[in-house]
Amino acid sequence: MKKTFRLIIALMLMAMPLASIFMSCGKGNVYGDERSEEQKAILAAIDDSMEINSPNALSMIDKGLKGAKDSLEYYDYYLRLMRHKVYYNASDTVRIDWDKVYSYLNSLKPTPRVNGMIGFMRNTNALYEYRITHDIDKIINHYTIAYDKIKDSDMKESLPDICANLGDAYVNKNDMPVGAMWYRRALFLVDSLNLSDKHNVSLYLGLGRIYFSLGDFESALDCYNMTDRNIELLPKNMQIYFLNNFGNYYYYAENYPAALKQFLRLKKLLEDINMTGTYDMYICKVNLADVYLNLNRTEEATKYLDEASAFFNKVKFETGIYYSNTIRIGLELKRGNVAEVRRIIENENIKSVMDFNLVNIRHKYLRDYYVRSGNYKKAYYNLVENNLHNDSMEHNRTHMRTAEIMMRYAQDTLSLHHHIEMQKKDADIQRTEWGLYGIALLMVILVLLFLYYLTWSRKRRLLTHMQLMRIKLNSARSRISPHFIFNVLNNHITHTDQKAAEELMGLSKLIRANLNMSGKSYVSLKEELDFVNYYISVERRNIGDDFHFSVNAPSEDIQRQIFLPSMFIQILVENSIKHALKGKEGTKTLSIDVAQDGDYWIVNVTDNGPGFDIRRTNPNSTKTGLNVIRSSINIINSSKKRKIRLDIRNMKDNGGQITGCRASIYIPPGLKPLDETD
Repeated sequence: MKKTFRLIIALMLMAMPLASIFMSCGKGNVYGDERSEEQKAILAAIDDSMEINSPNALSMIDKGLKGAKDSLEYYDYYLRLMRHKVYYNASDTVRIDWDKVYSYLNSLKPTPRVNGMIGFMRNTNALYEYRITHDIDKIINHYTIAYDKIKDSDMKESLPDICANLGDAYVNKNDMPVGAMWYRRALFLVDSLNLSDKHNVSLYLGLGRIYFSLGDFESALDCYNMTDRNIELLPKNMQIYFLNNFGNYYYYAENYPAALKQFLRLKKLLEDINMTGTYDMYICKVNLADVYLNLNRTEEATKYLDEASAFFNKVKFETGIYYSNTIRIGLELKRGNVAEVRRIIENENIKSVMDFNLVNIRHKYLRDYYVRSGNYKKAYYNLVENNLHNDSMEHNRTHMRTAEIMMRYAQDTLSLHHHIEMQKKDADIQRTEWGLYGIALLMVILVLLFLYYLTWSRKRRLLTHMQLMRIKLNSARSRISPHFIFNVLNNHITHTDQKAAEELMGLSKLIRANLNMSGKSYVSLKEELDFVNYYISVERRNIGDDFHFSVNAPSEDIQRQIFLPSMFIQILVENSIKHALKGKEGTKTLSIDVAQDGDYWIVNVTDNGPGFDIRRTNPNSTKTGLNVIRSSINIINSSKKRKIRLDIRNMKDNGGQITGCRASIYIPPGLKPLDETD
């Protein structure tokens, strides 16, 4: 053993320099403000919880704020509190002092961690502007600063998401070529940063929206179907975004039943993640109202429109109010109420709407209104304006295709430069790598040789031990023949009186059963209890007439299906009789109770003796029985997931006096008899 320990220590000493080399190679730049792995894990858990609107997110944030060890850690959690408010209660964010947080972060040295925190906040601020003001220029400004900060941060893996957000912002500004450019850049970054496929799923969603906005429905459907096949890879907020866009796609393709299906999917998702009172739910409801209107289901359309309109007016969301009024115009036209349409238009006070798709929907209803009102001139101008808008969209489509070609050319050039740079670096470090590989290979060979030697030596010791055990067993068996014992007993039984013959017959059965049981690793509960009954019938005469024995067990059919190590119960019964009941004054009781607890079976052996006390153990006792049980349990449990357990405890009355002892065996499922023929 000393040689083995010396070899292990030598291997460890050889491994230490290697470990330090590998650690230094993988560690990279170290900054004084780096988060610990535990902090990173907690922040990641909070971000994941916010994505699915888990109620645990706020409690985790609150715990982090209270336990923060410094200002940077405090603001890590405070930034997530701000994002949570923007996600699920945007109107409440007016109570957050944005300038104060910006002032603090901008006053710090621009380390990767600080840059990441500023980028995180800018991203959140852009989302706030989208939810509250819908000021596209402010949104683009926040996302652009976030992109620049994240590039020099410890959060580069979020760059594709920032690019996608910028793409969405430019789409909302109706600048489709620039929007497509940012999405292409996001796809390029996913490949460059070796990110998972789930990032590509969300980016195809964004490209689908751009194609859809340009009227390229075939390309849009390809992107949407690719996203839908992998929707489970998206976080919940992106699933919401996707289903809303997929529903809009079918709406503008005038496939209203398919659009209804997608919007109902969105409604169920929002209900499942407890977002029934959010912007997303009411946008979903106003979309449902529009679809029901086009399906001529005016009752459902009115119901959802009233709910959405009340919310948009409450929060003063102009785009939502504009869309709600548009659907209201459509409903009143369907009912033939032209005067009500005039009232809606005259009382509307909307400054501007940047979403040209909503404008097109309004124009469709307005042309119908102008025709019904006899104002054909306005109907004509409305049609001309709509055609001009479609011409602008076609121009954007051509511009976008040109921008895509240039973007791909720029990416190919960047990839080529990157490849040349990497080749130079590879040439510089190749010799070092081969040296490391050689050392690593040597270490692997040394470890494998050591493990082989250890396994071989253990196998040799086990074989030697097994051979010795077989020799001892054969020697013990050769000392006495079981058939000789049975012949002598049977001969003696025929020459004794009936009582003695019955006792000898019981002893004969006990010896025969013992020989049968000792040759098996596992026996059924039925066999074990039969053996115990033989044993009790032989011992009863030595205990006295005031001995009471009982067995409470399931039916014999069930007993035959339960297996346990052989002679476990008999050993416990023998210990109770030997150490507790023999020599006891008064009534002696011994019971065996078998009950089921879940998928475990519990066997309780209970006596009314003086209880178990290690201090009263006979010093001359070999304790063979309990040692056999404990050794067997250790061997069996070493290869089993579900463990056998033995508990021994004293029973007490209400006054604390010991009234006996109970030994319990917990038998797990899955124990089966082994082949004992070897």
